[in-house]
Amino acid sequence: MTPPSSRTRVSRKRTSMAFKIKVADQKRIDAAFGELTAQRSTLEESVRVFNEAVAAARAKLELDVDEYNEKVDAARGMLDDVHRELEDEFDDRSANWQNGDKGIATKEWIDSISALAEELTEAALDVFPESLEFEDVIGDDPAEGYNELDKEAPGAE
Repeated sequence: MTPPSSRTRVSRKRTSMAFKIKVADQKRIDAAFGELTAQRSTLEESVRVFNEAVAAARAKLELDVDEYNEKVDAARGMLDDVHRELEDEFDDRSANWQNGDKGIATKEWIDSISALAEELTEAALDVFPESLEFEDVIGDDPAEGYNELDKEAPGAE
């Protein structure tokens, strides 16, 4: 092994080199973000068209929901009427008959008609979206972040 003092020293000249995005890379990045911006505009238009279609579909759906709910109310009212009539007939029977096996079974059956009316559920649009918000679909514009990015590292010389 050669002693350290006799080693040939190779002097390396340090060159000052800045850390920065190369021009060629900037052009590639600019092109990529240009494509993103163009596609973002296309996507934004698609969301607008979608929202128009949703609004038209929702208008039709709301009419159908309202009509269905009217029928639910009518069916509920009809079942309530039938229940009241059967209750009246039941009440006209003797106490002995009402408390007997047939009377108890009949009362349970009459009550099941009332329960059926209570089970009728109206349709609701609570879970139906009004529209899509473009930013919820795609998020913030990535070009903004790139445009704000320094193209050279701070203090790099």
